[in-house]
Amino acid sequence: MIDVERVVTLDELMDRVPEHLVRDAESRSDKTEAKTVPSTRPDTMSKEPSKAQRIRSFLEENPEARNKDVVVELEKYNVTAADVANVKSQMKRAEAAVPSPRRKSEGAVAPAVASDEPGPNLNLKHLEAAVEFVKLAGSVQAAQHLLIIVDRIKGA
Repeated sequence: MIDVERVVTLDELMDRVPEHLVRDAESRSDKTEAKTVPSTRPDTMSKEPSKAQRIRSFLEENPEARNKDVVVELEKYNVTAADVANVKSQMKRAEAAVPSPRRKSEGAVAPAVASDEPGPNLNLKHLEAAVEFVKLAGSVQAAQHLLIIVDRIKGA
């Protein structure tokens, strides 16, 4: 049975997220979208994108694409499955090399985001997904209960 006095509304949940965390997440997502790979090729070379650049572009537009899908789509550029695997590996290493933000003060912040324990790098999209999950579950307590169940199933 749900304790009605402990139910947290979506607005209350959003009010609890510190504004600086939302701004940080938004600025990181803006920087990620604005990244460009500087060209180290001399001007005498062709301005055509390389295989790797074509693969990266395709994967950014289709993040769920399998290697096989990329090869089929870019076969006219002689892209092989090995090329796709190499680019994906480089992209994963580049993501892992981005340092996670450290907590600057011991103030009252959301523990899931500001803990010193190594964990996932959370951004605004994660927050929005969490809010949708809480909406779907009906309350924060119900969502927590569901997460506990999922954790137990994964541990079994």
